[in-house]
Amino acid sequence: MGKAAQHPSDQFHYIKNRIKMLNQVVSSMDADEVDMDDFNRILEMIQQLQIKMERFKKDWDKE
Repeated sequence: MGKAAQHPSDQFHYIKNRIKMLNQVVSSMDADEVDMDDFNRILEMIQQLQIKMERFKKDWDKE
């Protein structure tokens, strides 16, 4: 997905982009047609975002 974000502002920009992407995915779904696979895909995206944010938080705590 590109090079690793090292600086806090780069990390925050990465998070903002991931949230925008998540919003686009969710917005494109029809609530009347969503199934468990769709739900699990969104859940996985949220969990991956949370993992990344925890890693960035550790980096920020070091500074």
